[in-house]
Amino acid sequence: MFECLTQLWPQSVVTQALVVGGVVGLIAYNLFKKRYNLPPGPKGWPILGNFLELRGGLLFRKLRDWSKIYGPVMRIQLGTLPVIVLSRIDVVTEALITRQADFAGRPDTFVVRTLTEGGKDIVQASYGPRWKLHRKIASKALRHYLMGENLSLKVSQSLNITTKLMRKEQGAFDPFPYLSLAISNMMTGTLFNKISKDLDSEYYKLYVDALDNFTKDFGDGFLEDIIPLLHLCPTPRFRRVARLVSKVSHAIGEEIAAHRSTFRKDEIRDFTDALIQAQQEAEEGDDPVLMSQITNTHMVMTIFDLLSAGTDTTRNTLHWCLLAMALHPDIQKKVQEEVDSVIGPDLNVHVSDREKLQYTDAVVHEVMRMRTVVPTGVPHSTLCDTTVGGYDVPKGTMVFINHDALHFDPDQWEDVNTFKPERFLDSDGKMGPKPDSWLPFSAGRRVCLGETVAKPEIHLFFAGILRLFSISLAPGTHHDFEPRTKGMINNPGRYKVVLESRV
Repeated sequence: MFECLTQLWPQSVVTQALVVGGVVGLIAYNLFKKRYNLPPGPKGWPILGNFLELRGGLLFRKLRDWSKIYGPVMRIQLGTLPVIVLSRIDVVTEALITRQADFAGRPDTFVVRTLTEGGKDIVQASYGPRWKLHRKIASKALRHYLMGENLSLKVSQSLNITTKLMRKEQGAFDPFPYLSLAISNMMTGTLFNKISKDLDSEYYKLYVDALDNFTKDFGDGFLEDIIPLLHLCPTPRFRRVARLVSKVSHAIGEEIAAHRSTFRKDEIRDFTDALIQAQQEAEEGDDPVLMSQITNTHMVMTIFDLLSAGTDTTRNTLHWCLLAMALHPDIQKKVQEEVDSVIGPDLNVHVSDREKLQYTDAVVHEVMRMRTVVPTGVPHSTLCDTTVGGYDVPKGTMVFINHDALHFDPDQWEDVNTFKPERFLDSDGKMGPKPDSWLPFSAGRRVCLGETVAKPEIHLFFAGILRLFSISLAPGTHHDFEPRTKGMINNPGRYKVVLESRV
C-alpha cells in the first residue's frame, strides 16, 4: 500500500509543493472560514435549488405554506442564489426598520442589470449616494407637481373619459381594458401631459400594450438568473422582454428631449418638467461630481419605474376592488351611500374628499390586505453581514418580504379569510391607525416611491366608479375571489361585469 502511494506521489519538487500547499489551504479554509447560523428551509435540487418547486404556481402561497413548517425566517435556493424569506411582522420590522441600513440593497442579477441599463433606475438600483440623490430628485418632482389640485384634476379628467366609454357598453363586458385606460391616462397625463381618448389611441397601444406583454412574458422569473451560460444566448422570452423595455425607454427618452427643448421654469406642465427642474436645482446645490453621475438614462429609468409600477399595481388593485363589490353587494351598497354624499355625478373629485370617504377607504385597505398585487414585494439584498430573527444573513443575500403571509397572519388579524372592511375602522367609523402587519407598500429606506400618489388615486377612482354604477357579475357566470395568476404578480384573471347606471 505504501509503495502504491509512493508511486502516485509526484516526483517534481514544484508539483509536490503545489499539492501540499493546496491541501494545507483547503484544511485551513475549512478550519477558519466563518460559520453562519443560517435559517432552516426546504431542501432543493443540485444547481436548481427550489426553483422547480416554485415555478408555475402561486409563489407567495407556497412561501406562506413553507413558513408554517420552517418558521418566519426561512432560507430557500433559487438556483445557486440563496434567498431569505421573512413572513412575520416582528422580523420584517427588524429588517426594514431596525436594521434598515443592512437590508437596503437590491439583488445584482443579470436580468436586473440588463433591463435597467446597469441599475440606473430607482426601484432596482443599488443603495448608495447616487441612489439617494436620484430618489431625492424624483421625490421632489412628485411633491412639486402633485401639490395643490394637480392630482385631483388628473383623476377627474381620467375618470370622466373612462366612465363615458364604459357607459357605451351594452350588456356584459370585461372591465380590465377600461381600468388600464384610466390608470394609463392618469400616468401619461401626469408624466407627459398627454392622454388617450379611447382604447385605440397611440399612447394606449404604446404603453399599455407593451406593459401587458411585459407582464405576460415576465411571469415567474427568468432562467438567465439561474443558468449563467444563458447570458451568452438568452431565451426568446427574455429577448422579447428586453425589446419591449428598449422600445418604451426610447419613447420616454424622446418625451424628455422634447420637454427639455421647450422647458420654462415658470410653467411646469407635468412631472417630466418637474423632474427637469429638480435636476437643475440639484446641479446648483449638490455635489457636482455626484450630480454628473445622474445621466439622462437615469431620468428615463425614473419615468419608466413610475409608468410601469404605477400602472400595473393600481389597475390590478382596482380590478380586485370591482370584483370584491360584485361578490359583496351589501358592502357595495354601503360604499355607494357614502360616495353619494360626497361626490357629484360630474366626478369632480378632490383629494380632500378622502377624509369624508372613510368606509370606502377601509374597503380599499381590505382589498389590498387580501390581494396585495405584488405579494412578495421587490427583493432586497443585504449590504453587509447581518442578523434577523436570531439567524445570520451573509452579505449579498437576497431577501423576500412575504406581504401575503403578513396579511394573513392569524396572530395579527381576526377571521383572516373573511372580507371585512370594518377591521380598519374605529368605534366612530373612522379609519383607525394603520395596523402594523398591513404593509403593501413596504417600509424603511426602500418604501414605495409612489405610495403618496397611489393611495389617493386608487381611493378616488374606486369611489368615482361606484358613484356612477352598480356592479354585478355577468349573468350565468361565476368568479370567486381567488388569484388566477402565477409568479410575482397577483391578479384575479379576467371576468365580465354588468354595469347599471345610477345617475
